[in-house]
Amino acid sequence: MALIESRAYADGDLRLLLELEQELWRADPGDVEHTFGEIAFWSQRLPQSDWEARLWFEDGELVGWGWMLRGDELEVQVRPTHRSLVDDILDWGRPATTAVHPHAADAIARLRAHGLEHDPSAPWMRCNIRGLDDVPEPSLPSGYRLRTIADGADLASRSACHRAAFHPSRFTDVVYDTVRSAWPYRPDLDCVVEAPDGGIAAYTLAWFDEVNAVGELEPVGTHPDHQRLGLARAVNFDALRRLRDAGARTALVACRGDDAYPIPARLYEAVGFRELTRYLTFVRP
Repeated sequence: MALIESRAYADGDLRLLLELEQELWRADPGDVEHTFGEIAFWSQRLPQSDWEARLWFEDGELVGWGWMLRGDELEVQVRPTHRSLVDDILDWGRPATTAVHPHAADAIARLRAHGLEHDPSAPWMRCNIRGLDDVPEPSLPSGYRLRTIADGADLASRSACHRAAFHPSRFTDVVYDTVRSAWPYRPDLDCVVEAPDGGIAAYTLAWFDEVNAVGELEPVGTHPDHQRLGLARAVNFDALRRLRDAGARTALVACRGDDAYPIPARLYEAVGFRELTRYLTFVRP
């Protein structure tokens, strides 16, 4: 009988999570709870102290993992051959909230058995997809220009733009350094809009899963001083064109799907994305 063992997250394990996602996506994207770019950008969490992760192995092969954020929010992924492992991960994390695909009947049953129920009033996320055969040429207001971090853009201004776009934010220069040092970050896919004064006005960080020819935008932001100028639309198109040129055939992006936060979904729909799947929010009453 195969032996299943678990251990705490160790340095370098983010790549194991990413490689498992690549394998699952290649077999059946419907079994993927967390996408390649989403996991890659979790590198921003590594310098923080409010997370804990654990990995489960069978005969040395990764078969599932759980990631607790802020002590109560669980993110989980298991191989479809090891669905019962969700019970062990829930016992370990004892989360107050988590999210799952609507079609994941087995996982939903296990969540309910552990005391979590779907909250239809809670914010929820959706994953969006588009093909890359036809990506319009981006256009910008006079004085702004598109470039990438590989072109030598100001790193401090880039991290400051993120903090301003997602205020309040802990995205310090140190956090940005951690993201840039993590596989599979590519500076030529870290796309920015440079303002007339040389500062970064907007950005799109793109990730490329070369195994499955899938690109992903995560995250996208515009500095509040430069909003309503079409910068996010332009830098998204630029990132999509760069992904296509790198070999991607499709692209993903995630956003809130509930009516309380509609602007990102409208942006991505205007850029050509459509909903691929959504995530139901489960909470412990």
